[in-house]
Amino acid sequence: MREHTWELVRRLTERLDDHSTLPVEQRRILQILKISEEAGEVAEAVIGALGQNPRKGFSHTWDDVRAEVCDVITTGMVALDRLTPDAAEVFARHLARIAERDLGERRRPVPAPSPFAGTAPFYRRYRSGPPAAAGALLARSVADVDEPTLLDLGSGTGQVPLALHAVFARVDMVEPDAGMVAEAELLLPYLQGPGQTVRVHQVKAEDFTPPSETWRADLVTICRAFHWVGQDAVLRQLDAWTTPQTTVAVMGDRSLWDLENDWTKALRLLIQSFLGEDRRAGPGDIFTPPGRPYADILAGSAFSDVREYRFEEQREWTPRQVIGYLSSTSFASRAVFGDQWQAFERKALRLLAEHCEERTGLLTEDNTFTVLLADRRP
Repeated sequence: MREHTWELVRRLTERLDDHSTLPVEQRRILQILKISEEAGEVAEAVIGALGQNPRKGFSHTWDDVRAEVCDVITTGMVALDRLTPDAAEVFARHLARIAERDLGERRRPVPAPSPFAGTAPFYRRYRSGPPAAAGALLARSVADVDEPTLLDLGSGTGQVPLALHAVFARVDMVEPDAGMVAEAELLLPYLQGPGQTVRVHQVKAEDFTPPSETWRADLVTICRAFHWVGQDAVLRQLDAWTTPQTTVAVMGDRSLWDLENDWTKALRLLIQSFLGEDRRAGPGDIFTPPGRPYADILAGSAFSDVREYRFEEQREWTPRQVIGYLSSTSFASRAVFGDQWQAFERKALRLLAEHCEERTGLLTEDNTFTVLLADRRP
């Protein structure tokens, strides 16, 4: 199954790092030198394909040449990934400049780097969907609808559709981050049963276009993503994209950054010692807290009848799982830490091990999953 190219490159880089004891700078230099080595193997393959080595004759095929060229490209991509956590964006901008210079093409501006750049594989593995009780609440909102349609905005890697898809005849997932979309597409065989339609749209929530003029959503879900969308604009658009009975559900829980357990507070202080006191929002930005409570934003929209539901959850983590979770976040991802990641990871694992419960060897998190259901007033 297809994986996003640069996500795969990042995983290759991490695997190489796991098997190396050299400092970061030396790894970069050796990776760049590796490009020349691979280019030499291309030259050897071309000579062999032409039969121009008197000792070896026709020692290679043109398939060998193609494979060696692919090795050069892959080695160069890993080298770029070692040089910058924003390798995909750097390459896309460079390619756009070449196209404009040599082809006379004016390309659309490359979007700003996603605050979740490089997090998708970790997001799919370490982020949970809504708890079962919250899922049952959402399912009841469409209990009287024949063949209902779910619109999930800010889908990430598809946690909400994975929890709810059996209830819906149609599911439309909207997510702008290319890596997240690639991971979500891996779920499609599990989400799409007989008679079901599941689509993934790589676009911002405010730029989403319904699949047809008659398309309407019966339930709209926004999980852990309301802060990232143009709230007022999206709510205005939802007024046109939904039926009179549609419910909008804005939901989520608190991140480990916000929790006040002893171990989460110690972890937050460690993150701040590396990145500064402000909470980050991707490699280049600072997090801005929501200006208004979400309930007030919903109350000022067409979906002004707002009810709140709270579901208490207790989760248990191993230290390694916490590191995986942090790798899925905008405030402590590997791209945010850059060259400091390995030093941070070592210190974080030691800190977390010191806070594990002696009996279980686990870390306990008490959290609340909050669901705001918003309907039009009768």
